[in-house]
Amino acid sequence: MVVLFVLISGTLCLFVLSLLRPLVEEVRKGNLSTLGKRIQHRFVRRINGLRYLLAGPHIIDHEYSRAGGKPFTIPTPSNDHLMITSTELIKELMSAPHQTLSLHAVAKEMLQPKFTMYGFEWQDQRGVEGTGFVRALRSLLTSHLPQFQPDLDRIIRLALEDELKTTGSDGFARAQLFPMIKRIVTRVNCFVFFGEELSNNGEFTEAALELPQTIIQTAELLRVSPAFLRPLVTAIATRRHRASRILFRYLEPVVKERLAKRCAADQHAAKQDVPADCMQWLIDTSPRKDPWSPSRMIGEIMAIWFSSVHQLAMTATFVVEDLCLHREYMEPLRQEVESFAPEGSVHTARLDVSKLTLLDSFVKESIRCSNADAISCRRKALQTYVFRDGSRVEKDDWVCIPQRAMMRDAQRYSDPDKFDGFRFANANGLLRLGQTTDKVPDKDPSTITTATVEWPIWGLGNTACPGRFYASLVMKLLVTQILTEWECETPDTTQRHMIWRSSIVPREGTVGLFRKRASSQ
Repeated sequence: MVVLFVLISGTLCLFVLSLLRPLVEEVRKGNLSTLGKRIQHRFVRRINGLRYLLAGPHIIDHEYSRAGGKPFTIPTPSNDHLMITSTELIKELMSAPHQTLSLHAVAKEMLQPKFTMYGFEWQDQRGVEGTGFVRALRSLLTSHLPQFQPDLDRIIRLALEDELKTTGSDGFARAQLFPMIKRIVTRVNCFVFFGEELSNNGEFTEAALELPQTIIQTAELLRVSPAFLRPLVTAIATRRHRASRILFRYLEPVVKERLAKRCAADQHAAKQDVPADCMQWLIDTSPRKDPWSPSRMIGEIMAIWFSSVHQLAMTATFVVEDLCLHREYMEPLRQEVESFAPEGSVHTARLDVSKLTLLDSFVKESIRCSNADAISCRRKALQTYVFRDGSRVEKDDWVCIPQRAMMRDAQRYSDPDKFDGFRFANANGLLRLGQTTDKVPDKDPSTITTATVEWPIWGLGNTACPGRFYASLVMKLLVTQILTEWECETPDTTQRHMIWRSSIVPREGTVGLFRKRASSQ
């Protein structure tokens, strides 16, 4: 009841304040003659903005169709979103100064870290001290993926067996797909981020699973809450920062020890054996001239931890659901996996997943059809910005790419509403032969991890997701484990998702049926 009260009262307060703001401004300027029309216009836009909360992707799709390739604006309860689709404008967006159009400011507005992350505060712009983190994930994590793969494969296999150990009289184990995959992704990520010891600690991994969910839910409540209620809402929604406090308790001594060892090694110019995990690489690439405190370091680690779990779990869930729903793809995908398995083994610990072009295409088509977010490449205007074509984004508004609408555009994809699991594999084959590609917009062969204007799900340019190669590997290992070890299907073909703002989130209640394959027993 408290959550419902906050949502309703907060939304109404925001609505009233959005109407009063132009009234105060016009009275201050003395422009009373235009006041009525401005308030009426504001009223209509804010009503549409409230609709965005529950139907954002559909509203964006509709306006995209009406715009005919031109920029268009979507009102939301808090600000307006300018949507751009042309290659020229998207390239201009990517090259705009971060001091003007800021990705970091978007994340701050969305996640409310001052409240949701145990008091950890962000600036509106990410300074140069954060560039090392990109290197830690893009270069160090990616280069260690072959080393990690056997352990990732083992953790996923054991996690699936643990989740699906209870079977019914028909031989099938039943599992709610989204909760199950969130737990699996958390176990895998804990190993890569924090090492073997912490990843085997039940209290720690439970808190690590809880934190991203708590951040998302609390941040959304705060965005529609009056300022005076935010401390109370935060305390209730986070259970007084229960997950954050547990993670801090476990991480603080480890981070202190590792920071001290780095300092000692720097002073004595001596190399030491250090753990090979993301936490260590983030510490190693953090500033040396003005070192961060352990609390600041843990805050940065938790912020990156959030992004590593939330989106990957949603995307992987849709991929597994599509595998259950489109069972005609299981046998050709299974044959591809077995054909590349080392020494004829069905196990995937040493499988070169980069060779699985059909699987890559299937996962990519799942993302195209069941995108977890209708928009990408968000930037917040820290000051008013005017694009070369005259399109204008006002201060505090956002500019975005409507990726879901673009990926369902009949001008870009043939039969865009049809799930074609091998769409991209076939297109890549034609491209390699120098032939036409049946509307798939890529000009060169592409994969899931491609970050281009035609495939912007990872972001673009220097801000493209540095962990996308890791995310791709985890999704592919999960699917290959299911293909080689399990039969799966789902009796639930009704609504697969819920919508909030631009997000398309898998339903918690969608059930998958899994049964061990005879050949794997």
